[in-house]
Amino acid sequence: MKKSLLTAGALLLWTGAAFAGAGDTVTLPADSYKAILDKLDALQNRVHVLETEKAAPMRPVATPAAPAPQVTREDLDRITGDIDNIYDTLDTVETKTLKDRINLGAELRTRVDNYKLSDLGAADMMIVKNPATGGLATFMPDDDDSDDNNWTNRFRLNMDAKISPTLSFHGRMTVYKNWGDSDITTWANYNDINRAHRPGTSGVKLDRAYVDWVPNFVLPIAVTIGRHPSTEGPPIEYRENRKRQSTYPSLLFDAENDGIVVTLGLDRYTGLTNSGWRFAYGKGYHSDRDDSSSFSFFDDSNDAGDTNMYATFLESQIPGVANSLIVFSYAHISDLASSFLGDDGPVDLGDMDLYGIHLQASNIMSSPFDVFVSWAGNDTDASGKAVDYSVPLGFPAGSLPLYGLLSDGTKDRSGSSIYAGVRYNIPCSFLNDPKIGFEYNHGSKYWMSMTMASTEMFNKLATRGDAYEVYYIQPVSRNLFFRAGYTKIEYDYTGSGDHRGQPVETDAELDNYYLLMDVRF
Repeated sequence: MKKSLLTAGALLLWTGAAFAGAGDTVTLPADSYKAILDKLDALQNRVHVLETEKAAPMRPVATPAAPAPQVTREDLDRITGDIDNIYDTLDTVETKTLKDRINLGAELRTRVDNYKLSDLGAADMMIVKNPATGGLATFMPDDDDSDDNNWTNRFRLNMDAKISPTLSFHGRMTVYKNWGDSDITTWANYNDINRAHRPGTSGVKLDRAYVDWVPNFVLPIAVTIGRHPSTEGPPIEYRENRKRQSTYPSLLFDAENDGIVVTLGLDRYTGLTNSGWRFAYGKGYHSDRDDSSSFSFFDDSNDAGDTNMYATFLESQIPGVANSLIVFSYAHISDLASSFLGDDGPVDLGDMDLYGIHLQASNIMSSPFDVFVSWAGNDTDASGKAVDYSVPLGFPAGSLPLYGLLSDGTKDRSGSSIYAGVRYNIPCSFLNDPKIGFEYNHGSKYWMSMTMASTEMFNKLATRGDAYEVYYIQPVSRNLFFRAGYTKIEYDYTGSGDHRGQPVETDAELDNYYLLMDVRF
């Protein structure tokens, strides 16, 4: 509106209206946003004066007035140019103000996998994540499975803002998809080749959105509220070639989670560097009426209830070891639900306890080696309830075993896992100091943890058996690197990554070669 009025004022000057104070010039303040707004107001007032003088009747004067200076085309160009400069400066100032409030960054990862699953049998249902969808597989075919070029793209938009000295915000939005991922193949219909140019569902997912609040309190505490940084935790940052991304060790918990964490700083009390005690509450599943009611916050009528997590974590730098971390963890997960297969809703299968210890050190003893080791265990408390999936999976009723919590629903189970690795930082400036790493993990028959958000096609940390990975990281610049790797998984029992059903022995194996490009800016 202001710009329109200023342009109208310039046109009035061109018609030869009197120009009060012809010697004045429009100036552009360099440092003050307020001064810019004041100048715009002054210009608008000048337009108003010109309009008023033009409309006022002529009054007789004793002597003829000197002719009013006429504005030339050059004057008009100068005035309109000043106006444009002011608005350009306003845009710059407003953009900078926005950037001062919130910082934006982005990541793009392109990855190709060449995998083969072998020795699958009828007993190998629910063995791994479905390679086509990334979700948990509920049934695997009675033969081998392979894909020599499974391509994926992952885009992330990172956000953070310093709201006040005691309050900050962090967020991340993610789009993660297979290349050419379409539900239908008819070219004229809605599919992957036109879904960004035709209206449909919103495919952007909320990965993280939380605030850190450090209140002025007698104790050194911080409160984190929202969708937590609970994925890709230690030691995944070694393989991902980045800083630590999560609160929780990845062997125990690698899942998106909404909740509240209170952290008590212990440095002043223990003398240990970077020491803290965290208390966490989160919700893994909310039993509501999404399918049967417009009021999605109403409690569901089935027997599942909500899946809640209560956890505590004690962490510190290892005494006497620089660039190190030790974390003791415990979590209780209540009311683990069955799936939504069939006409009935999910039921409560029982509770589970997780506990573990994680240690890692970067450049240990001033060497080029980074090392880590994690151990975790799990105990279940079955509710006694179980589900018959025979009919939903296309089998006669009662032909499949009942699916309870790591059993037929009546037995409590215990499992454990070990995860260790090493990364060597190659001191070669000519190649931008590349890195080579090796990782190994083993899970027992009843091993189960909350690692559903693993970004790997096959969730190796959920393996009931042995998993091996070797990788090479080639940095190109501070914004770009490549990683090539090979993963070998030898499954001893079925159901890796799934809390439902009794595991049985299997000879299934996975071989996966991959290459990825990661850009961060």
